[in-house]
Amino acid sequence: MWPSFYATVFVTLLFLGAPGYLLGRALGLSRVTALLASAPLGMAVICLMGQALSAAGVPATPAMMVGLPSALLLAAALLRSRFLPGARDGAPAVHPALVALFLVAGLAAGYVFLAGILPSPNAFHQDYDSVHHINSIRAMMDSLSMSPLDGSPYITEPDALVAVQPTGYYPSGWHVLCATVALAANVSVANAVNAVNLALMSVVYPLSMLLLLSSVFPGRTRVVALGSAASLTLTIFPWGVCNWGPVYPNIAAFAMLPALCALFMRAFEQGGSRRAMACHLIAWFLSTCGTVLLHPNVVFSMAVFLAPWIVARLGGSSLRLRLGPRASLGPHALAALFALFCVVAWVGATKIPALAGLVNYHWGPFASGGDAVANVLCLSYMRGMWPAPDAAQLFPAAALLAGAVLLVSRRETRWVAVPYAIAACMVYVACSSSDDALRSVLIGYWYSDPYRIGSLATIFSVPLVSYGLDAVAEGLCKLVRLRPARAWRALPAVSALVVAAAYVPLALLCPGQAQNGFSQETSSPWATYQSYTYRAYSHDAPLTYQETDFMESVCRLVGDDLVINQPFDGSVFGYGVTGLRCYYRFFSGYGSSGEAWQSRVIRQRLYNIANDPQVQQAVASIGARYVLLMSTDERNNTFVKDTYDAAKWRGINYIADDTPGFELVLEENGYRLYRIT
Repeated sequence: MWPSFYATVFVTLLFLGAPGYLLGRALGLSRVTALLASAPLGMAVICLMGQALSAAGVPATPAMMVGLPSALLLAAALLRSRFLPGARDGAPAVHPALVALFLVAGLAAGYVFLAGILPSPNAFHQDYDSVHHINSIRAMMDSLSMSPLDGSPYITEPDALVAVQPTGYYPSGWHVLCATVALAANVSVANAVNAVNLALMSVVYPLSMLLLLSSVFPGRTRVVALGSAASLTLTIFPWGVCNWGPVYPNIAAFAMLPALCALFMRAFEQGGSRRAMACHLIAWFLSTCGTVLLHPNVVFSMAVFLAPWIVARLGGSSLRLRLGPRASLGPHALAALFALFCVVAWVGATKIPALAGLVNYHWGPFASGGDAVANVLCLSYMRGMWPAPDAAQLFPAAALLAGAVLLVSRRETRWVAVPYAIAACMVYVACSSSDDALRSVLIGYWYSDPYRIGSLATIFSVPLVSYGLDAVAEGLCKLVRLRPARAWRALPAVSALVVAAAYVPLALLCPGQAQNGFSQETSSPWATYQSYTYRAYSHDAPLTYQETDFMESVCRLVGDDLVINQPFDGSVFGYGVTGLRCYYRFFSGYGSSGEAWQSRVIRQRLYNIANDPQVQQAVASIGARYVLLMSTDERNNTFVKDTYDAAKWRGINYIADDTPGFELVLEENGYRLYRIT
């Protein structure tokens, strides 16, 4: 079981890396840059192929999704190297040893934070958003339709005719990747989800961050190297957010965000080579297109980081815009105008109708103003919000503060602290503000979700923490140089190793104030994260292992027949987990204007099928032949009890062995399958 899981992780990296690297080389990127940016470039290739094959009506098999474009890109890369050698990359070089360091650190962290905690490769986080994720991936696998613009649990041809309710647009690039990997590796949906997430968090994100740190701190090898510890020991991202929602598509987009920022920055570090600049800009554009199909808010996330950098470059340049024979705008005026343009564009975008549902979706505040400030200062952004536990990370917070002070003290690096400062203000608003207008404008692009915004702040804090750790390492070097060992060439590397070795356990094991339910306690960040992860993957509600086994037996018995189910007994996950064609695949939306009339009738009156012609018509029109009933204990059958209304489901709940029109065909542990007679 576990060997196949790790093989699936490798398949994920291969499917992202091979086409992405070859596309980067075909565009003229250097080998190392193409490797570090291969994930977002590969995501662009996969999404483009999925959409093209869907439009053409061609089955999207793994060979078509990855094999075909990889072969074409390999030919293009070989032809380019033969007839049009790539321009020299003028941006800061990335030493291969750093690539190896970030890979080793990422894989080790991935095992400690996720793989080593999972009870099984097939365990999955049974939270609200998982319903859409699990079922949509299964639908893509069954239909071989991999459009990143059409994520629905009802996209197979027979299911599209019986969809309970319409689904709006949802970016589905992550679902396309999971479905393609699951088909290629021949594993379950849950196995593929865990493998894809592990690959994204333990390999894609570290390499993406390496590319960014190398661009932000050119020539500062030790700062970059310490970023391997800084980026992987902050518990909110990439690890903690995996237990929230779960918002897997946003995790994937955030994992690639540093590489997107780095590609844009490196485009303007090419020493005047227009061809190299164009290559990087094209790579950035394609990567952005692929990542947007993971989650659109990556555009606004990228803007938070790049806008301060552009303002700093404009302000420090010699650029001058002439307005007439005597009037002109200098660098500082241009920088100010660009900053004003960013603010106007940001606020104006909130008025776009297509974004209304996004920016007007509000989470409520959960902390007082003082507690929110403490959350920001201690890097415990979610503390106080149930059920997300979050413990203060005191040593990373100290390193961040030191790094921020040092960066701000130098004009050329001052801008690096600005993205984090903006994100920290956003975290404060997410924690404590009840002003809906302010929340819409400042944090609406992330659904005002504190965990997404905290993840963004975590990503932007990595350069500051890395710089702070480097200051500690430099202080250690100065202390040692007071002694006879001052000429030791390996001293900088050894100092970095010592600092990292001390920092990692201090960052994770030093106790701080934490949240346990609605009460405060003292706990280490690692213990708090570990308890949250164990609870997230406990796999005991609403779908138990026994219920999963029963649905697998039902699936073998009924084949492809449609089965009417009571989604709140755990069977809402049935289609995604076992392949059983359950009729109801959502937790919410029942009773809305978009609900199909058949669904409304079945929910309320199915038990009276023997005497109600309208019920008979509804069942016949969807072609259902069976009814599945599992746990009816309202205390345990759903974790979203606020959305469960037993009165809405009496048509199914009232069915018993003696109900006319139903024949019991399978029973186990109180779980029952009825044939509709």
